[in-house]
Amino acid sequence: MLQKINLYSSIASVYLLTIGVIAIVLYSSHTFGTPVWAISKPSPTYRKPAKPVIVVPDTISGEPIRLVIPARNIDLQIDEGRYDEASKTWTLSPTHAEFATSTMPANDQGGATFIYGHGTYPVLGRIGTNHPPIGSVAEIHTDNKHVFTYVLQSVHNLNPTDTSILSNVASGPPRLIVQTCTGAFSEWRTEFIFSFQKVQ
Repeated sequence: MLQKINLYSSIASVYLLTIGVIAIVLYSSHTFGTPVWAISKPSPTYRKPAKPVIVVPDTISGEPIRLVIPARNIDLQIDEGRYDEASKTWTLSPTHAEFATSTMPANDQGGATFIYGHGTYPVLGRIGTNHPPIGSVAEIHTDNKHVFTYVLQSVHNLNPTDTSILSNVASGPPRLIVQTCTGAFSEWRTEFIFSFQKVQ
């Protein structure tokens, strides 16, 4: 009988001790805050890496309305030039140059601006019969008051049926192409390739 009492006393002591420890832990949590072991750790959050900021410069551009080539005393008004599929011909003026509207306007970012005209003295004959030297300057004045300056890089004679120069006008660096008819029977299309220098 005494053994049973001792056993029950031991069990009761263990229970009381356990309850006491729990009470102390709860009391300390209330008094001193949540114990370290009880604080739940925040789960790591995934952050996407920031995308790099790409600064694209604003394009300065305008429709050509005037062509100036000082080396050959050329100062011409420019009209809008279009290709007629039915007649297979381009619009032409007896006194003005033409801007092929299917090409790029004058700009400082990329592509070719194509100006053409008759190989007669009032239009582009003065460069067709007497090419300006490499390094000569050409200016394009635009409808929005910009002046684009170009420098002559090369001169090419092409057959009239060769339109390859127009196949990539939207790509490449900004440039000016001036074309006129040359030869005793206008058998050539002479093209003057100018590279972009500056815009004002």
